[in-house]
Amino acid sequence: MSAISPDTKSFAIPTLADEGSSSKPASSLDLPKHESIRFKPIKTLASRIDGSEYYDEASMEKVMEMLEIGRTDEAVAYADTLYSNIIDDEQQDIVTIAEYVKILVVLRQWRRISHIIARGNYHQIHIVFAYYAATALFQRKLYEDVAELSVGHLLPSNGQIGPLPVRTLSQVTGRYVEEERMKYSFANMAELDNSSKKLRMVPALMITIAESFLKLMNRDAAMICINYALSLDNTTLHVERLMAKYNLVEPAMWEKYRKVRNEQLKLHEGNHDPRILMERAQRAYEMGRFRETKKITDELFDLFGPHPECIILRIHCLTMLKDSRSLLELGHQLVSDDPHIPLPWYCVAMYYYSIGANSRARNFISKCTMMDSTFAEGWVAFGHILHYEVEHEQSMSCYYRASKLVDKSSEPFLYTSLQYSTHSQKLSKKFMGEAVARAPNDPLIRHEEACVAYTAKSYAEADILFRTVLYMVTETDEIIPIEEVLKKKIDDFWHPMLNNIGHIARRQGRLNEAIMFYQKAIRMEPKFVDAIASTALCYAVLGNIDKATEFFNKALAIDPFNETIRQCLSKMIQASKESYSVDQQTLPPAYNSETYFGAQEILPYCAIRKPRNDGFVVPSIVSSSQPFMSMLRDRLRRQDQLYAQEPDNDAGNQV
Repeated sequence: MSAISPDTKSFAIPTLADEGSSSKPASSLDLPKHESIRFKPIKTLASRIDGSEYYDEASMEKVMEMLEIGRTDEAVAYADTLYSNIIDDEQQDIVTIAEYVKILVVLRQWRRISHIIARGNYHQIHIVFAYYAATALFQRKLYEDVAELSVGHLLPSNGQIGPLPVRTLSQVTGRYVEEERMKYSFANMAELDNSSKKLRMVPALMITIAESFLKLMNRDAAMICINYALSLDNTTLHVERLMAKYNLVEPAMWEKYRKVRNEQLKLHEGNHDPRILMERAQRAYEMGRFRETKKITDELFDLFGPHPECIILRIHCLTMLKDSRSLLELGHQLVSDDPHIPLPWYCVAMYYYSIGANSRARNFISKCTMMDSTFAEGWVAFGHILHYEVEHEQSMSCYYRASKLVDKSSEPFLYTSLQYSTHSQKLSKKFMGEAVARAPNDPLIRHEEACVAYTAKSYAEADILFRTVLYMVTETDEIIPIEEVLKKKIDDFWHPMLNNIGHIARRQGRLNEAIMFYQKAIRMEPKFVDAIASTALCYAVLGNIDKATEFFNKALAIDPFNETIRQCLSKMIQASKESYSVDQQTLPPAYNSETYFGAQEILPYCAIRKPRNDGFVVPSIVSSSQPFMSMLRDRLRRQDQLYAQEPDNDAGNQV
């Protein structure tokens, strides 16, 4: 799953500070500068509660002062007073109106911004207003209105990109707009032009339109807008985040990018930049090192608070670790902060999913996807929840919806393949091939590919794939002996992978090697019943009955009702008894089986007992099965017959 939050305020507001000739991307909005001739201070007669009068002065300095101390309501009131002073001017200063809109952007008054710009059709007059109009509509989640904005005539032509999916004005409307532009002075229009170039508003506008197309699931139009924005400015930070969030990069290019970034991260050890920390956490998450991911996100949250772009990665990490308590606390914080976005409810759904309350998880994940139908992570989680409710068709529908939202992501194809693996190996391999083509170096995907091959009984192929995953996880070369690889530290998440390699080695007759993998998995997870029972089976085949019995006892102590383990133990006991020749043993004539075995308290269904704290002990081989007692009784019966015949023979000899 991706780590960038879908609910952050993901539009890029360019900075209004003086940037000069720097090519650094603008990612935040500074407080707007102003000239002394504009927004002159206004004194208004006001009264106190006691009835005394005083003059309240509204000025830009007062607005800045209120913003600095966080009193946004007073800042809005003073800004409105200043704007009201220029409304009745015969020749309005359009630059002053733009500065007022910038103040409203800082204050996040999106509805008022849309109204003021639409009132004078300013978005059709200049690119500055077009950008702010698109941003306001986007923040109000009016994505169709953003796509319908007629701003194509304001964009510079670029023959390399081709026609843009942006509306333009008709011929009649175009003449009307030109007449409106003539109402404003040339100096004002030139000042707005300089401001838009300095702030790079044209690429910022196209990125906002592109993200609106993505919300409308029109990825082709979005890519055209993004390519146009990159042709004008290829240093925009938001483009990188947008393409990573919606998986817009081709798999080969993305793998090259990740390889370069992984090398660069090695140069930033000890760096506390949140971007560096998030990339390190994402890298650890992809490699299955979830405890390391949690440690990095803990550091990030401690230094910078709950960073919005890291929240979804932390949710996924806590879910994989099954840290339900931390998920519950994080969900409460997110819901109390902003319950009107899907991310808090996604966290709540993951909490119920982690504790096994699938019905409640289904309710909250449904609410999450209804609030934002383009939330791909929500659809993937919805598919997981439906899978555990044994609704496979609906689960695959959710994965299909996610694949349409992020068609270059591997996860929807991976989980669809796993759904088909139970009844259609052909379709399973097809979708698994799609997932591998999109992320060939993802160890989780290669592990599931190996599992599909194992299910199809292609053990040689599965063995190669599992070992490839082992080398990926340990970050070692394939020429290193497997004994040295197993000495490296491996995250506990990968203990099923080691168990699977042991299964293949056991099936191919390499029993000692299989025991080595099982022992590594047991050290990572001491109560891993499958590995313990498999170790016992290997020892049984090797003829080490004592060791096999010991490990079978351990397995049944953890899971006493496991019928498979009980059957394996029973077959081992039967095989060991068949190899023991009873006829070669001499028993006393008056042998009484109850005398020798009654004191051991034989239980016919011993596995029904509840396990005690000191472990559950399986009865010994001699006293655990009824067929052996039958063999002893037959032997005693034959001995009695022989003793009965001996006196007759002695009498004949005497005669």
